[in-house]
Formats: sequence, C-alpha cells, structure tokens
Amino acid sequence: MQGGTITVRLTGELDVATAPALRDEVVRLISEGRTTMVVDCSELTFVDSTGLGVLIGARARCLAANGGVSLTGVKPALQRLLAVTGIESLFLTPA
Repeated sequence: MQGGTITVRLTGELDVATAPALRDEVVRLISEGRTTMVVDCSELTFVDSTGLGVLIGARARCLAANGGVSLTGVKPALQRLLAVTGIESLFLTPA
C-alpha cells in the first residue's frame, strides 16, 4: 500500500536486542512508500540509546523521503529521555 500515514505500535523494550527489528521494519515500510509514521509508544516500557538512535534514524529516513515521524502515547520516562537529549521537539508537538 502506497502513501498515507501508518501507525507503528511498539511494545515492551526498545533496546539493543530489539532495535534492529524496528530499523528493518522502518526500512521496509519506506521502501513500500510509507514515509509518514506515527509511532505509538503507549505500551513501550523501556528505551535505551540504541532504541533512541533507531527512532532518530527513522525520522531522518522518513524526512529524506518527504515524510516524517511523530510519537504518541509517550510515557514520562521516554518524555524525560527526549527532553534530556534535546530531541523532544523532533518528535512531539507542544500541547
């Protein structure tokens, strides 16, 4: 399916063990023309630096293909991680 926005739901941990699968899925979706992604983080329990790197890479890939990435369902721990790293504005719109 080409075009439109796709929601990617993440569950559990996004870390060194699971991040490569997300990266592969993002690459696959972009190759299919799905370049605007909403990443639902409501069931995400942990994100490490590798996971954060994959989210940043996904955003870069989508932007290069004239799309974008936004996060929804962001819990306080992920919110803090995004704020501390200074990338909150890349993924979240102000309330």
